[in-house]
Amino acid sequence: MTSLYANGNAPLDRTVTGTVKDEKGEGLPGVSVVLKGTTRGTSSSADGTYRLDVPESNATLVFSFVGYLSKEVTVGNQTRIDVQLAADNKALEEVVVVGYGSQRKQDITSAVSVINMKDIGEQPSNNMNQLLQGRAAGVVVKTKSGAPGGTFEVRVRGVGSLGAGSNPLYVIDGFAVGTDVGQNLNPNDIESISVLKDAASTAIYGARGSNGVVLITTKNAKEGKTNINFSLDRGIQTLPSTRRVKMLNGVEFAQFKKEIYEDQVRILQKREPTLEEVPIGFRYPEQTKYSTDWYGLILNNNAPYTDANLTISSGQGPLKALLSAGYYKEDGVVKETNYDRISVRTNLGGQVNKFINVGLNINGTYTRQKLANTDGRSALLGGALLMDPRDTPYNPDGSLKPYSNGVDGVFGFPNPLYVLQNVLRRRSIADLLTNAYVEVSFLKNFKFRTSANVKLNNNTFKEYVPSTIGASVASGTAGAPPRIATENDNTAELVNYSLDQLLTYVPKIGDQHSLDFLVGYTAQQERVRGFTGTGNTFPDDLVPFLGAASIRSSTSTEFGWVNLAALSRVNYSYKDKYLLSASFRREGSSRFGAKNKYGNFPAASIGWRVTEESFMPKTDWLTDLKLRASFGVTGNNDIGNYPSLAFVTSTIGTTNYNYILGNAFAAGKVISSFANSELKWEKSNQLDIGMDLALFNNKLTLNVEYYKKITNDMLLPISIPAVSGFTTSLANIGKVQNKGLEIGADFRTNIGPVNFRTNANITFNRSKILAIKGANDMLYYGSFYGGYNVQKVGRPIGMIYGYKKLGIFNTQAEIDAAPKQDGAIPGAMKFADTNGDGVITYDTQDMVEIGNPNPAFTWAWTVAADYKRFDLNILFVGAQNFDVYRNIEASTMNMDGVFNVLERAKDRWRSPENPGSNPNDKNSQGGTSYFKWSRESSERYVYDGSYVWLKSVTLGYTLPKVKSILSDARIFVTANNLFLFTKYPGNNPDAGVRGGTELNNDDESYPIPRTFAAGLKVNF
Repeated sequence: MTSLYANGNAPLDRTVTGTVKDEKGEGLPGVSVVLKGTTRGTSSSADGTYRLDVPESNATLVFSFVGYLSKEVTVGNQTRIDVQLAADNKALEEVVVVGYGSQRKQDITSAVSVINMKDIGEQPSNNMNQLLQGRAAGVVVKTKSGAPGGTFEVRVRGVGSLGAGSNPLYVIDGFAVGTDVGQNLNPNDIESISVLKDAASTAIYGARGSNGVVLITTKNAKEGKTNINFSLDRGIQTLPSTRRVKMLNGVEFAQFKKEIYEDQVRILQKREPTLEEVPIGFRYPEQTKYSTDWYGLILNNNAPYTDANLTISSGQGPLKALLSAGYYKEDGVVKETNYDRISVRTNLGGQVNKFINVGLNINGTYTRQKLANTDGRSALLGGALLMDPRDTPYNPDGSLKPYSNGVDGVFGFPNPLYVLQNVLRRRSIADLLTNAYVEVSFLKNFKFRTSANVKLNNNTFKEYVPSTIGASVASGTAGAPPRIATENDNTAELVNYSLDQLLTYVPKIGDQHSLDFLVGYTAQQERVRGFTGTGNTFPDDLVPFLGAASIRSSTSTEFGWVNLAALSRVNYSYKDKYLLSASFRREGSSRFGAKNKYGNFPAASIGWRVTEESFMPKTDWLTDLKLRASFGVTGNNDIGNYPSLAFVTSTIGTTNYNYILGNAFAAGKVISSFANSELKWEKSNQLDIGMDLALFNNKLTLNVEYYKKITNDMLLPISIPAVSGFTTSLANIGKVQNKGLEIGADFRTNIGPVNFRTNANITFNRSKILAIKGANDMLYYGSFYGGYNVQKVGRPIGMIYGYKKLGIFNTQAEIDAAPKQDGAIPGAMKFADTNGDGVITYDTQDMVEIGNPNPAFTWAWTVAADYKRFDLNILFVGAQNFDVYRNIEASTMNMDGVFNVLERAKDRWRSPENPGSNPNDKNSQGGTSYFKWSRESSERYVYDGSYVWLKSVTLGYTLPKVKSILSDARIFVTANNLFLFTKYPGNNPDAGVRGGTELNNDDESYPIPRTFAAGLKVNF
């Protein structure tokens, strides 16, 4: 017998050639031809031909190409193998989860974005909203804080209300859990995410659909498979130096103090000061002993995090089961802050018999969070920037100094590191979410599904501030400890349950027609009970419990709401080219007035698959074209629980209405707000026109949406005569419009042995306030010294308001020649007399729009590729042409010398001869040491926040399979929040310490860390 081995060890190779053709018989270039189980392969040439050496032993070739079904061929004794690949239309056949059901992707006629979990890959994420970031047009996800366990701000098609909330509704496995999922859902448990954006898709959720709906489906066992999956990634988090604001060091601050003193003498006394007149504390800056970076002192460089997950699933037999457990722990980039989460989930389901299906999902999580009061200028982070760098954080014996006393006119602050180590601030949350259903098939084509959903949540918070903690922003030793120790304990228990009854009917009416009906009834109730206890005046700091406090008080609360709704929907398709969907929901809510408890929410949409028409030429490049339009009505009941009712209280402001009757205490009550039985739903009418286009066998898909949403009957305060005893009352007033354009594109192809894919989306949203009824046509939010956001008819939501800055007064002559600006001195900022009365009044009369917090557009771009066993995934996100009010600079650029200041304060105005490098720039700093005309809400603090953020980069490698043991294994390295490209001077252009419509007010928040990690995922 002739040996098959040339050297007795290695098998001989032989050459296989052939041609790869498409369904029309034409050659396909770029088809990947790989020897199965190896990395050996080639690609077809321009005419579809290929050539590959394969071993004489058993060999199988795998032919794959984007847009076509893969094909495997056993080589055997063949030396020529010709292959024809069939077009892959599974993208159109894909089933997408929608409200109370699912639809084929090709049949959807509304605006629904599906987050492709496979495209995200194994990118680590500690919050499910992180999975939404950059993945869907019209969905903007902001990381406003980098605190461990922090949440994200999600907006679907902009801010649509001035008085109600703007968060979307989250639905987990069919259970509407509310407008926030927090951190209590393990992202590793998620199978799919759909975002419903227009009224046609969200109206079936009625009173909670105005702000969009996020549908989350958790993982279930796969049919016929038993798997064990384990994943682990570990990493570090740090704040890069490029995203740290630069303050003066000790020597520089002493020099700054000296110059401030000298400049005051020159400006106010009009003479040159002598060296002996300069206070000794900063007379010789170069002799400054200490130079403390207080902000750097509290940063936790290379803070670790760990994410581990184990999933066991069995899909064999009629009943299928999945059990998962996860553990996540994260230390923050601010010392002594952390977060950890333990989660356990079990999903059971399957057939009892041919008529009955059952399912049960149970998810339990327990989280612990070590918190710190970080946000704002008087909190830890702002205080760390403002503290005197000439002081040291340590006592001579090396222990931490509790307080930095203010010297030389500098305000005192508690040592931030001492605060972090000694203030007890903890939160723990236990959360249980359950879904159970029974589905019965009966008669012909009928199904009835009854489901019960329960959410239990226990939220406990404890804060103890010992007597050794001083006060912030205090003169001299006035704020120094010891002070009265305080404690605050509170707990809240939430019970939310719903019962859903759904009946579907899918009649068989021929091959050309498709029809299905849905009717249902749903009831949901939520009840929260809370208890708060406070105490102070402790004998010592050794027993941080309320029982040790000399003075104690407690309160308890209870509140809740109920929703009842009947719903219906019909979907119809003719020849897969004419599509119709209509829904109706009638819903009642306990939150509204007695005369308006119920609201109606209709919606309808149509679609036309043009490519199915006989007059459309069948071309190689056009795979599918669908035009669609929709209109519907949705509601927003995120307004609190009892706004329609009158409230009574024993105290208003500082006035107490209790009294003494017959030498005994008697509890007094007074009405604190009016009842309004007319309060009704805030409703949104939305038009949506869309196009779905697929080209080159789904290699390129394009989705375009135009929408226009008008929100009516917003719940806002109106002015009422003071003789009533009140100045405002709530009423349904106002109208807001949001309109925009969304474009999303996805492209996939093979470039030789490389599988390449990229997708991008861009969103243009414009808000406009159409009406504010009542006495006022403007609503001010904010403060005179902290920046205003104003709602004004005809203008976008949340415009930034303040003085228009014209420059800096150089001389007294310039002040005398300008409109009167009382109290201005040389070096003061010069503001515009916008009302033309010749006076810059010290109020809002001369304030105008000075910034727009709404981006001109937001965008995201993902680039990914696979080469043999390697894979790469890169995500960019961006926002362009929007403004941020950098409120913290009212302190970090304070020229009084009471705070440390930014490095760029060196370039401030000092004199007519030394006005700084660019005194005419709107952000240039004046030199006055007077409070007036230096820190008011003005254009001085408005910056362009435009940015490009490289959000994530992941590089992975798939390990070879081990037969019968290891079906899949992958290792990867990843980086999150890698590079931020922006001219904004703060560390996060998405930051904002206020909520609602008070947009983009940055008063220094917990910084966003950069993360580096490595991970492993294995499937057995």
